[in-house]
Formats: sequence, C-alpha cells, structure tokens
Amino acid sequence: MIGAVTGFLYALSLVVGIWVLVKLATNRPVLLKNKADRALFWTIAATEAVVALQAVIGFVMMFTSDREIHRLTFGSYLVGLLFLLPLGTWWSLGDRSRGGTAVLLVAVLTLAAMVLRLSQIWAGYA
Repeated sequence: MIGAVTGFLYALSLVVGIWVLVKLATNRPVLLKNKADRALFWTIAATEAVVALQAVIGFVMMFTSDREIHRLTFGSYLVGLLFLLPLGTWWSLGDRSRGGTAVLLVAVLTLAAMVLRLSQIWAGYA
C-alpha cells in the first residue's frame, strides 16, 4: 500500500482516539449540538474520506499488481474498513451513555489495527 496514506490514517486514528478517550474519561457523550463535537465529527469524516481513498487505491493496486496476496482477504479488509467509523459514530450519536462513546473508541482502535493488518497482507504476510 501507499505508505503516506497509511501513515496519515494512523495519525488521524491517533488524534480521534485521544479525543474520544478524553470524552470517555470526562463522561461526556458525543452531541452534535456542541461545537467541539461537531469538530470531532468532521475529523471522523475526514478520516473516513482517507479510508475511502485507501480503498480505491487498494482495489486498483490489487488488480493491477502482480503481488502474491490473498485477494479475498485483502478486499474484505478494504470493504470492512469503510464500515467501521460510520457504524461507530452512528452508535455513539444514538447512545448518549458512556458506552456509546466507548463504542466509538473501539471503532477507532479497530480501524488502526485493521490498517496495520492490511499493510501486513500487502507485504505478503497473509
């Protein structure tokens, strides 16, 4: 995969993860009526845009490269990544408890882990 996109995803995941962890520690739910939470939402949306970019690049590279990778696993990770943040955000906005914020944190951490695994698959460690 492209190292710059992967590195940018790690950085965005770290920023969003720390932001959500602070919200979780202070027991404040994600509410779009707050200006800071709208900024968090737009940061999550930017992260999702980078995930979509990585998916497009990943599928193009998967079909144009002669690398020996497990294409079904690689494609499944690319598609799965697209659903993590929208589902975690939707859950967090619907559940005003501390658990809803924790679900968003788990989604962000899972995103980082899946990006790492995607890089490993691309490197041939499937």
